[in-house]
Amino acid sequence: MGLRVVLWVCALMLWSFSAAASVMVLPVEGTNLEPGETAAIGQMVAGAYQKERNDTVIPPKDVEKVIDEAGSYQAAAQKLGASEYLFITAVRLKERVVVTATLYSADGKALHTAKMTADSLDDIEPASERIAMALVGRTSTKQTRTLDTITQSEGRRPNRTWVEKVMGIKAGLTYPLGYGNSIAPMMSFGFDGRLESRHYFLEFGVGFTVPAVREREADLAYGGLYSELGLSYYLGDSNISPYIGGGVLPRLMSQSITNFALYGQGGLMFFRESSTRLYVDLRVAQNVLPVRFSNYTYDDAGLSYVDERRVYPTEFTLSVGVGW
Repeated sequence: MGLRVVLWVCALMLWSFSAAASVMVLPVEGTNLEPGETAAIGQMVAGAYQKERNDTVIPPKDVEKVIDEAGSYQAAAQKLGASEYLFITAVRLKERVVVTATLYSADGKALHTAKMTADSLDDIEPASERIAMALVGRTSTKQTRTLDTITQSEGRRPNRTWVEKVMGIKAGLTYPLGYGNSIAPMMSFGFDGRLESRHYFLEFGVGFTVPAVREREADLAYGGLYSELGLSYYLGDSNISPYIGGGVLPRLMSQSITNFALYGQGGLMFFRESSTRLYVDLRVAQNVLPVRFSNYTYDDAGLSYVDERRVYPTEFTLSVGVGW
C-alpha cells in the first residue's frame, strides 16, 4: 500500500512538471555578440514566449546544463518533459541584430520560424514580443506588428510622445436636412491636416463645396468655401483605430456670406503605423448661423417677388481622405 502511494505521488509530480514546463528555450547561438548579450536576448525571447503562450517555459540557463548531460536537444527535451523547444540565433551586423527563432517539436520536427531585425539591442524587447506572437500564432512578424512593437527601422519608437504630422486631401458628399425645405446635396474637396499623438489628433483644413445637382433640379442650393478645426480621440490602439470627435466649421457660403456650424464625427483611421494613412468618417454638422436664400419670381405682368428664407440645415457628410 505504501509503495503504491509513493508511485502515485511520483507520477503526479512527473505529470505536474511536464505539464508546467512544456517548452524549453535553447541557449542562443550568437555571432559578433558578447556572451552577456546573447544571454539577454535568450531571456527576452523566453519571457515574451512564456507571456504569449501563457505557459511555463524553461529558460536557456536551465536548459544548457541538461543538454550537456543528455547529449542532444531531443534527449534534453525528453528529460525535461518538454513537448517543444525553441532554437534561437542572433547575428550582429554593425549595429543591427538579426534574431531568428525556430520552434521544434520534441522529436526535432520544425514547426514554425520567425525572424526580426533590430536596429540595436534596445529593439530586442519589441522584437521578442513580435517573434513570440508569430510563433504562437503560426504567422509572420509583419502580421504581429502593433503600435507598441514597432522597431526603429520601421519608423516608430515604442514610446510615442511627440506629435506626428499627417497632411493630405479629403473629399466628401453632404446631404443637408432642411426641415421642410428641399436642399440640394453637396460635394466637397479640400486640404486636410492632422497633428496626431498616440491617443488623439488635432484636425484642420480648408476647401470648397458645390451643389451636387443642377440648380433647377433643387428647390434650394448653396455652396462656398469652408475651413475646419476639430479634435478627435482614438478608441483603440492598433493599426486600424476608430475615433470620435468634434469641431467648428467657419465658412463663406454663396447665399449667406458668413456661416458657422458645429460638428461631431466618428471614423476609422487605417495604417496608423505607416507613413501613408487612409481614413473615412461620418460627420453631422449643425448650422448655428442661418443659411439665407433669396429666390426671385416674376408674374405675368413682369413684377418680381422675393422669396426669402432663413434655414438652419443639419448636414450629414461622408468623407474619405488620404494623408502622408
